[in-house]
Amino acid sequence: MTLKKICDVCGMANPPTEIICQRCFTDLTKKRPVTGNSPTKPMSQATGRKSHIIFMGKPQFDQDKTIREVAPLLLVMSPGQIITIHHGDTIGREAIGGRILNQYSAVSRNHASFKYTNGKWLVKDENSTNGTYINGTKLLPEKWYEIMVNDTFSVSSGCNFTVQFG
Repeated sequence: MTLKKICDVCGMANPPTEIICQRCFTDLTKKRPVTGNSPTKPMSQATGRKSHIIFMGKPQFDQDKTIREVAPLLLVMSPGQIITIHHGDTIGREAIGGRILNQYSAVSRNHASFKYTNGKWLVKDENSTNGTYINGTKLLPEKWYEIMVNDTFSVSSGCNFTVQFG
């Protein structure tokens, strides 16, 4: 019987003594070792809107790439105003992009989080005060949605970005 700590973020089976996931560097100190190594598979379902926005269940990483191999996501407001996003980043007035977002009082301190999974970038609204939008569609808080190149990403009215890959 082999004990493993299964990462809730990427589903990797880690040694039972590991305190940080070997793939995505998630904290495993509170995880209890279990027998087996089958990760939880994400359950995708459409939101019912005529859009490519897809709600994702628990993220599972692209098995062919490590976090270091994934190109960053770029949120482009205008030339010189770009927020570079890496897997696990959170944007907001007191987070990544704070230099740009600090001028918008409608942006929360920790507004939205990003993950890379199954070859796709996902975004989650962190219960922000004024919401997070993709192409004008408001995201439900605490749920993951796919974000694609050339999408319009908004974190408050007047704070719009175009999504690009780095």
